[in-house]
Amino acid sequence: MTSQILLDVRSLQTAFQTEEGRALAVNEVSLQVKSGEILGLVGESGSGKSVTGFSIMRLVDEPGRIVGGEVLFKGQNLLELTERQMRQIRGNRIAMIFQDPMMTLNPVLRIDTQMIETLRAHEKMSRQQAWQRSLEALALMGVPSPEERLRSYPHQLSGGMRQRVAIAIALLLKPDLIIADEPTTALDVTIQAQILAEIQKLAKESGTALIWITHDLSVVAGLTDRVAVMYAGQIVESGNIDQVLTRPQHPYTEGLINSLPSNNPRGQRLRQIKGLTPSLLDLPQGCAFVARCERARAECAQPPVLRELYQGHEVRCFFPTAELEQPVEETL
Repeated sequence: MTSQILLDVRSLQTAFQTEEGRALAVNEVSLQVKSGEILGLVGESGSGKSVTGFSIMRLVDEPGRIVGGEVLFKGQNLLELTERQMRQIRGNRIAMIFQDPMMTLNPVLRIDTQMIETLRAHEKMSRQQAWQRSLEALALMGVPSPEERLRSYPHQLSGGMRQRVAIAIALLLKPDLIIADEPTTALDVTIQAQILAEIQKLAKESGTALIWITHDLSVVAGLTDRVAVMYAGQIVESGNIDQVLTRPQHPYTEGLINSLPSNNPRGQRLRQIKGLTPSLLDLPQGCAFVARCERARAECAQPPVLRELYQGHEVRCFFPTAELEQPVEETL
């Protein structure tokens, strides 16, 4: 794997203006992705992980707006480009796979028309060449009878088949970066495993980088090189996948891992993180996790910063697991 940094997100902020006030859905998020690397972005619903992906692609709709930070792709700040310049990058150099395949597919056009137009919009080739490339892309994603599927309309395909077609379209132009927003959630485990294997192979062979957005830690464990855990719009822990899953430092990360069914004794109730995610309109003054945290102390009334605990392993916590030498006595 090359060490070249492909994507460098610096202090990204995305806000939504509502009738109740301003909600900062992405709050000072910084992350890096290298060529050929797969980064997992993990968190509960509402943690800001999907909005982060949409912000990188500049696909945030009103009332949302990117209000701060930089998104450097190959050294170029995407936030400074015109919409026309951004369209040349989307789908060509950066592709996004959505959770709902109908965000990718046009319901009134046949699959072959959509795939051929995608290819010819960015590369000079004949219709026959584009058709052959499309056929190969569908076959790569395990689509049965790919010639027949190419002649189909989206409504003639099952939900899982539509998603495989959407993923194939994202891979068509062999982009430098793919942002995948929980694209395999609705697929059965056999197809999911097949697609994950193909995507890993693509990243390894072509140097394509991947940001895989999910709430499923089991997918992250088997797919990614590094992981960033998000909570209430911020990254609270990031590092090598083995580091984070075997030695989690933030209490939220610990809670996510402990709540997995495989980590709970058979016959006993599932462990869970107490309480609810705070509203982005009414976050605590200090640490956003303070009301749900069993190790909270007076210091947690101040906002913690993301700091490097070990090489490449960062945590946003005053009392990471490794530094807890005695039981917590003073709680908020």
